[in-house]
Amino acid sequence: MNICLNSDFYFSVSTFLSHSSWDHDLVEAVAQRLGRRGVLAWLDKNELLEMGPLDDMLKQAVQQQATLTIFLSEASLNSEWCNDELRWAIEAQTGTEHLLPVYLGDPLKLVKSHPLLRDRFLHADGDRVNQLGYAGEPDPDAIADKIAATVYRHSIPSTWAEAVIVLDQRGSGPRRGLPELPVNIANLKAPTLTFRPSAGSRQLRELLTGDDWQDMVNTLEQSLSNALGTVRGEPRKVRVLGNAQTGLVWAVGRHFDRTTAAVLYGYDRDGRAIDNRKQPRHTALAGGNADQATLVSQGVIDPDVPPTAVALGVGSPRFASDVQQAVPELPLYWIESGFIEDSEQAMDLVKNLIASVEQLRREYGVQELVIFWTTANHVALLAAANLTTHVIPKIKFMEWDHARSQYVHLPMP
Repeated sequence: MNICLNSDFYFSVSTFLSHSSWDHDLVEAVAQRLGRRGVLAWLDKNELLEMGPLDDMLKQAVQQQATLTIFLSEASLNSEWCNDELRWAIEAQTGTEHLLPVYLGDPLKLVKSHPLLRDRFLHADGDRVNQLGYAGEPDPDAIADKIAATVYRHSIPSTWAEAVIVLDQRGSGPRRGLPELPVNIANLKAPTLTFRPSAGSRQLRELLTGDDWQDMVNTLEQSLSNALGTVRGEPRKVRVLGNAQTGLVWAVGRHFDRTTAAVLYGYDRDGRAIDNRKQPRHTALAGGNADQATLVSQGVIDPDVPPTAVALGVGSPRFASDVQQAVPELPLYWIESGFIEDSEQAMDLVKNLIASVEQLRREYGVQELVIFWTTANHVALLAAANLTTHVIPKIKFMEWDHARSQYVHLPMP
């Protein structure tokens, strides 16, 4: 993959977190919460600085981010580094819209005690602060919400035509710096949301489950709405890439389903793309072959009572025995797929999926689908966008947990 790490070529939705070491624990917690909101938080502790004078590298880092978040406390006002970072940010852009103060103390007292802030943040009357920021309890989630709203507003135009979503979860090495983008995507200069579950090192098979999964997926869902809006009207391109568990890709596809104006582009690990741009919008996907879904197991059911729920596996049938163990009570159907090379093959698979589910609902009254996705993640993006409640009222998504050697249920928003 050709990598471009120069932020001059694309617009990362980002902020530099300027703070005193005394406030480090709070700031680190905020950085993690920002990662779950698609905001790249530049925290000097976590970044590798290139060879060269430290002040030059910090100045470059400050001025490359879309915004600067200043954690204002008595300690930060006495920090030479914090003062330099503020000055560099002021020099980088006109006005103060890109500056967000997090007041860790009385805002008026803090602003009055600093020349640069007093000149810009203090009302001309001298009795109040005119720079909006965060001034509540030092709660990481509340602070992250305020920062994210500011960064979205400053980084993503309301008329955006395309956006990039990077799911930076699995792999190796620390999660830091700008996401790795192929040059052809970076050159689009589209706003780029980078979702990172944590600030720790990547793991090859990291899997979010339970409360951690619920927090991540609910935050992702809300953040996509806050950052990109409802995506109605004219078609807009949404490009999804990265290395993550299938559930996160599925959640993005559900958010930008066929009832929106989003045209989805999914990328595999080698940068190959598939898309649904030829699909008619706002109508059910037609033309599939329901006979592609074959019955693998009848399940433990009463033959005189039609099942209201069925399991469906999509991908390689070599996983069928594991799936059967997960839902032995349910009838199990399977749609086999090989290597997906292009959009036509991907959409044919999705059409067969939709046709099969519609037939199960029509002929047997099935109301719930328990789905096991065992093929390419980027195809799951397009499947999730089409498997809406118009097709089946309830979907239960299952994902393989390598640590426990079993499937787990991942509730979706």
